[in-house]
Amino acid sequence: MRVILNSRHADHAAPGEFEAGAVVPCHEAPGRFGAIRGALEAAGGFTFENAAPNEECVAAVHHPAYVAYLRGASAEAKRANGGGLNSFWPTVFPFGPNPRARGAHALRGAYCFDVYTPILPGTFGAALGGASAAFRAAELVAAGTEKSVYVLSRPPGHHAEHDRCGGYCYFNNAAVAAQHLSRLGKVAVLDLDVHHGNGTQHIFYDRADVLTVSVHGDPAGLYPFFSGFADETGAGPGLGANMNVPLPPGIDPNGYRPALAHALDAVARFRPAFLVFAFGADTHESDPIGGLKLPTDFFGEMGAAVRGLGLPAVIVQEGGYNLGALGASAVALLRGVESR
Repeated sequence: MRVILNSRHADHAAPGEFEAGAVVPCHEAPGRFGAIRGALEAAGGFTFENAAPNEECVAAVHHPAYVAYLRGASAEAKRANGGGLNSFWPTVFPFGPNPRARGAHALRGAYCFDVYTPILPGTFGAALGGASAAFRAAELVAAGTEKSVYVLSRPPGHHAEHDRCGGYCYFNNAAVAAQHLSRLGKVAVLDLDVHHGNGTQHIFYDRADVLTVSVHGDPAGLYPFFSGFADETGAGPGLGANMNVPLPPGIDPNGYRPALAHALDAVARFRPAFLVFAFGADTHESDPIGGLKLPTDFFGEMGAAVRGLGLPAVIVQEGGYNLGALGASAVALLRGVESR
């Protein structure tokens, strides 16, 4: 299987990263990338390619003012500490648009929806690298060069909104891939991260040509809290083209299988030309911020179930924060997807 890499991912490393043993850890750390790549190399059968930067693919999904802000804030973070590491965190969240709210603190809150998502000197480059990798994977799948392509990247993307960052996410990699593929036919986005991909849902919420389906922990008690409920089904032309399957904490394979089958049935009935699969290994039983109880070998079953759709697929890495289980989970999933 072809693996498209974000070679810039390590430019974004939040202070107090998890593997450093910080008192207040940031679980979304560079070690995630290394854990997966190392496992893929050890398993064998994967080829690796670096993606070239492509800002046009980001502009197709995100508001230009937001893109410009993220670029400028990353540059300012670098200047603020003489080229060393500095981070910008939102401290206020303005109540709607206000043209007088132009100061740095106001803008940080205007373009972010939580306090987990700092802008660092390398954030723009790392986020652009992930989006570019997703676009390159979509190009290969669209051309028929590859049946399935895996995007190995961090930071993740599915929480990133059209005009805001949040949930460790800055550019929405899955949405970038889906947007490109939608030019050639209908697309289904299947999100199997433990957290609901609010950004992906909202970007396509009023479109009939992109189906978004998500199986995730119940947002009544799990991030992002404000999005991912079962009654969110789309709007306008997109009414009926969004489906959420929220699950209670502690679900094991016996509880997850029917939810997955329900999601896959919705995808099949939509009859898309392409699939974008947003995969999060934070559904693993050992994940520190997940809450579901899926063992490593179940990810192989999950991959085989997705393979059963018979669709050309871009597989985008989202969450997964137990470094000991992350690589094995990704290998199991990809082996399931590619087995014949």
